[in-house]
Parts: sequence; structure tokens; C-alpha cells
Amino acid sequence: MSIANIIGVIYPVPKDIAERLFNEKAKVFFKFLAHNSTKLAPKNRVIIYASHGSKKLIGEGIIEKVEFLTPEEAITKYKKELFFTKDEIYNYVKKSPSRTPSKEVLTLTLKGLRKYRKPIHYPKPITMAGQYLSSSEYNSLMQKEEE
Repeated sequence: MSIANIIGVIYPVPKDIAERLFNEKAKVFFKFLAHNSTKLAPKNRVIIYASHGSKKLIGEGIIEKVEFLTPEEAITKYKKELFFTKDEIYNYVKKSPSRTPSKEVLTLTLKGLRKYRKPIHYPKPITMAGQYLSSSEYNSLMQKEEE
């Protein structure tokens, strides 16, 4: 998929943590990537896929800012606006040998966060890497929300 066709991404998040995006003041999402590059840009969408049982798309936000920061820089800069708690961030870093405190993470500031009225079943599994979306794929998903 070319960069011009990308309008967003689906990222998996454990369901209990995903709910925070819609119930609290958190608006900064971050994720380790294999490389410090992304096709995402401001105005793209981040669709939240509730993993660990639910396996449905539960809401979305619009990217306001894209940065690559170390976990400590993200904690210092965004404090209470972070999607994860400080302890969850440190546990997230420790889960994989390729994740280190000095490795930069994709840091997305989101706006316009909204939970879908009805969770949307997604027909394919979503890996930890996420999945880019084209406008036609997004529009098809939004039709399912209205059904």
C-alpha cells in the first residue's frame, strides 16, 4: 500500500487498557516498532483493536502529532496524558529483549477520540505490528458500525 493511500492504522491493545482512551484524559499512544519510521502522519486515524478476548474494533482517534521518543522522554513530556501508566510502560519495555529504555518508540498524540457505538468485528487477526488502512477499507468498516 503506498503512503498516498494510507489513511490510518489498526493497533491491537489489551481490552482493559484500551478502554482508558475513551474514559480518561489519556491522549498519547505509543508503540515500539521494528524501525524508527512510519507511514503515519497527522490527520491519519488510529483504530483501536481490543485484543485478549474481545477481538473487535472499539474506537478511534485522529493523529495530531507523530514523534519518536524514548519511554523516559515520553513519560517526562506527557505525564498524565499517556495512555499507559508509568509501571505499564516499564513492564512493556521489559517484555522483549529488543526493547530497551534507550530505544525510541512511535509516540502519537491523538485528538477527537471516540468510542464506537457498537464494536466492529474485524475479519482478520491483527498482529502486534498493526495494519495500515486505505480509505476504502476504512469506509467499509464504518458501514459495519452503522449496521
